[in-house]
Amino acid sequence: MKVLFLVPRLEKASTRYRVLQYLPALDENGIDHEIIALSFELRNRARLHSKIWSADVVFIQKKLFTFLELLWVYQAAKRLIYDFDDAVMFKSEPASIMQQVRQMKRFANTIKRSGLVLAGNRYLKEQAQVYNKNIKVLPTVLDMTRYVVRPEGLKSNQCVTLGWIGSKGTLRYLQAISPALERLGQRWPGLKLKIVADDFFDLQHVEVIKKIWRSEEEIVDLHSFDIGLMPLADDVWTRGKCGFKLLQCMAVGLPVVCSPVGVNAEVVSDGREGFQANSHEEWVDKLGALIADSSLRQTMGRHARELVLEAYSLAANAPLFISYLKGDFV
Repeated sequence: MKVLFLVPRLEKASTRYRVLQYLPALDENGIDHEIIALSFELRNRARLHSKIWSADVVFIQKKLFTFLELLWVYQAAKRLIYDFDDAVMFKSEPASIMQQVRQMKRFANTIKRSGLVLAGNRYLKEQAQVYNKNIKVLPTVLDMTRYVVRPEGLKSNQCVTLGWIGSKGTLRYLQAISPALERLGQRWPGLKLKIVADDFFDLQHVEVIKKIWRSEEEIVDLHSFDIGLMPLADDVWTRGKCGFKLLQCMAVGLPVVCSPVGVNAEVVSDGREGFQANSHEEWVDKLGALIADSSLRQTMGRHARELVLEAYSLAANAPLFISYLKGDFV
């Protein structure tokens, strides 16, 4: 059996976590595979057509083709699987009505012609079910041999560090809770906020630690947090997010506070793995409870890691991924 993975770019996070990290499991199961970055290979259509034709399964990760491109792939593929972990049916940036319509048409055409669709969460599944009934939820998962618990006694100071990992495009969600963070900084002098990203902002009453994100330093950065944050606005785009940055914090044993938007509300049971916060008052109260109580942080962090191990780990989901590729699932 040979699987051809068509991905937007090799360095994209969705490619790394929804394709590349499964490759050892494919090797163990004797499944031949090849990965093609479409950003380059679409220029060489004859070569790409030959590879699509020779594969048993063509796995498209997130890319939405034009109708003619999709038809070209569909006619050559023996079996087509489409995988997505974002609300790709909507434009994330401001767009005209015509652009939005065109995006939805591309999504609809792709879903209709796929033999199987893998959606990152239930919201995405619901969007796809309008066009295809063969939809399975496959969360974005973590290799827990890499995401290890922070060693005991790693932090020598008593100051609590709130942590956030993201990018310039999502920094506005963290900035939106700045008033709550300022109030917490006034209540707890010495409180820190560590931002691991490619852009930053300052606060008046909280020391902000600014760290450029690097893949090889990601675990060390997570270990420097005491509490993980994932605030979000509530819109059609954010409801499609798969809570990955939330899961990263939970995987290393951190308690979290999040906006109950999309999958966040499914991942975090309010009061067990962390808290859900709907308003500035709730952000202040719930973060305050964790800042004040180290034993509560430890208990919630333990529950958080247990949940990731059970439901969102690579080990738990790899057999499912293999079954989807083979088509031997119910």
